[in-house]
Amino acid sequence: MGLRYLLFLKIFIALLLIQNISLAQTITLSGTVTDKVEKISLDSALVEIVNKNNPLEKYSTFSDASGSWQYQFTPSDVNDKSDKPINFSLSQNYPNPFNPSTKINFSLMEYGTVTFTAYSVIGEEIDRKTFQLDAGNYSVTWTSKGSAGVILYSMEFDNRQIVKKMIQLDGGGSGGWGAISGSSNTFLSKGNEITNAEFYVIASKLAYEPDTTLHQLTGNLKIDFELDLVHNAAFVIDLHNDILELLGDDENIGDSNPQYQTDLPRLKAGGVDAQVFAMWPNVGSDPSEGYEQVIGYADKFFNQVDKNSFTLMQATNPEELQSGIDEGKIAGILAVEGGSAIEDDLNKLKEFYDLGVRYMTITWNYNSNWAVSAKDAESKTRGLSEFGKQVIKMMDSLGMIIDVSHTGVKTIEDILTVTKNPIIASHSGVWKLNNHYRNLTDAQIISIAKSRGLIGVVFYKSFLSRSNDVTIETVIQHIDYIKKLVGINFIALGSDFDGGITTPVGLEDASKFPALTYALLKHGYTNSEVKQILGGNFLRVFNEVCGKKNR
Repeated sequence: MGLRYLLFLKIFIALLLIQNISLAQTITLSGTVTDKVEKISLDSALVEIVNKNNPLEKYSTFSDASGSWQYQFTPSDVNDKSDKPINFSLSQNYPNPFNPSTKINFSLMEYGTVTFTAYSVIGEEIDRKTFQLDAGNYSVTWTSKGSAGVILYSMEFDNRQIVKKMIQLDGGGSGGWGAISGSSNTFLSKGNEITNAEFYVIASKLAYEPDTTLHQLTGNLKIDFELDLVHNAAFVIDLHNDILELLGDDENIGDSNPQYQTDLPRLKAGGVDAQVFAMWPNVGSDPSEGYEQVIGYADKFFNQVDKNSFTLMQATNPEELQSGIDEGKIAGILAVEGGSAIEDDLNKLKEFYDLGVRYMTITWNYNSNWAVSAKDAESKTRGLSEFGKQVIKMMDSLGMIIDVSHTGVKTIEDILTVTKNPIIASHSGVWKLNNHYRNLTDAQIISIAKSRGLIGVVFYKSFLSRSNDVTIETVIQHIDYIKKLVGINFIALGSDFDGGITTPVGLEDASKFPALTYALLKHGYTNSEVKQILGGNFLRVFNEVCGKKNR
């Protein structure tokens, strides 16, 4: 009877101690979560509270319809106040209350013997289990055993003890302590003493960048978060747009114009930081007017920059591109769509470069004298001429990106034997998903990736599918395919807006890019992967090819 009384007294004192600790250290965190730009409240944002030194001690809640959140908890504590360094931690069980089982997380800073014991509130031992474990993060499962009600559970390690309480909703006879899960971790060593003073508080929501703060929790605290959309935080570039072909000399791209798919207001609404403006020489099989047409398009672009100097600028190198981003302007990059425009004259290629042209599509849907189009019946057997190889070498030396959308199979193969730079397909799809001559085979996608280049996935309905039901999800199918084949590092976007295209549902014009970002995130792409697709991958190629000669 005396031993049982002493055991009961020990547990009773421990229970009182827990209650005192809870009263002294129960902390209430609260705050709001809002959109950084729109300043609107964000409903159902996840707020996580994580012990800096013991990530297994983790709590979470969600914001309500008004964007407000609140969570009350008691950080893990040790009931031994000696000067000895704390070298283990024990978290509150979860879920709590529970039926029929609950999980308890714990951490060790060094190898040793761990004993878990469960008691009733009158001091009767319900179950005990001992383990030999290395330093690491672990969890142990408790399955209902004994009577329903409050259960005290203790963890003993290195002659110290932590005691907590849990609520068992229903009794059981065959449960108790289960097996240990988790793994050892060499980071958790004796030099890294656990403290319960600092906690990360993290707010996150689908389509938003998470925000993390670190706080020393000595009392109640209000923490307000402003989250930025992933799309807003990303660099966004569209690799191909044909609006220059449609704009009249007296029209202003700065004005909203619903007859087109592109104008500056919609580019701004779409979060577009940079736009490649294609200059397409519409000369058929006679290239004699191609050069003059490109010069005319360039003049039209410069005129639009003059009309909209507060919102539009030209970028010819990475530094100018960054300057545009910093100033909040849309950076325009010029491209020539069809190498026939140089009229078999390398000097004209140099003139295009001096105008600011930073990529040239080698062919359009017809051949030049030196390269073969993908539409040609002999695309697989005829490629670059000797002059064509000189063109490729000069583009390399100038710092002009080689674009192979529209370009024939053998021509692309020949280009890759000559160039030392990454190549791109600015606006193409996947042939395996839709066997259109404008799309890329697996072998071509792999070759482009091996060159360190990228594929701008097109929004043209006819290239994406033979079905009439083409949506944002169809675009994602092409992105998925490329990712699975060669990885995320080689994917970009090339809409082909205002190129006579019928668009997928949901991507009707340049204002709709955020819808694609949201769909990618919902599909399971990470924030980082989406940022690569939106523009990060292009920046890598642009820096490598166009940064060399402009620094």
